[in-house]
Amino acid sequence: MKEDISTKHSYCAGHRQRLRDKFFKYPSALCNYELIELLLFYSNPRKDTKLLAKKLLFNFKSIKNLIFADAADLKKINGIGDATVIFIKLLHKLFDKMHLEDIASSITISSSWQVVNYYKNTIGCLKNEQLRVMFLNNKNKLLADEIMQMGTVNTVAIYPREIIKMALEYGASAIIIVHNHPSGDPQPSRQDIIVTRSIKEVAQKLDIILLDHLIIGKDACKSLKEMNLI
Repeated sequence: MKEDISTKHSYCAGHRQRLRDKFFKYPSALCNYELIELLLFYSNPRKDTKLLAKKLLFNFKSIKNLIFADAADLKKINGIGDATVIFIKLLHKLFDKMHLEDIASSITISSSWQVVNYYKNTIGCLKNEQLRVMFLNNKNKLLADEIMQMGTVNTVAIYPREIIKMALEYGASAIIIVHNHPSGDPQPSRQDIIVTRSIKEVAQKLDIILLDHLIIGKDACKSLKEMNLI
């Protein structure tokens, strides 16, 4: 029997409207897959997205993992096109920017742990190591957050000269170094400790304070300062 396309379109349109109404009236009543389905409406204007939403949740296990997933992993899912990948990665970027704005607008950064949640959500789920540095003024207010290096699954190069050079360009009085361990174990390596101490020594000669070096795992992090390693 031949499918009635107009009937199918009418059902999809009605279902979408019912889901939107449910969101407006009872947003907390939506299941996780329904929230994802609702998001997918905007990158899939004519397609039934319920099964796709359930498939994404099954593959990535949580909404957070979905939002922070690599574009390449998203594209592996049958039914995901470029528009959906861009939309999901846009949500990720907006989430990052929102948290960075919160940090930048704060009066001062008095503790490294004020930035842990931001970096945990930004680089904690990455498959490769990434080196980030926060540059602060003499009142510990954020001047900039820079990606200094991209690495591999188990290493990232740290060049003290590049970090100090950028600190001088920003006129920074203090820095916080952050990098991730994709393995999930945030325990600092011997090389992490050696390089961090080298950066601290060079920075001190130029009146720049190394406040901390944070290592972010998937569900935990380590502070070299709190571990008395620097």
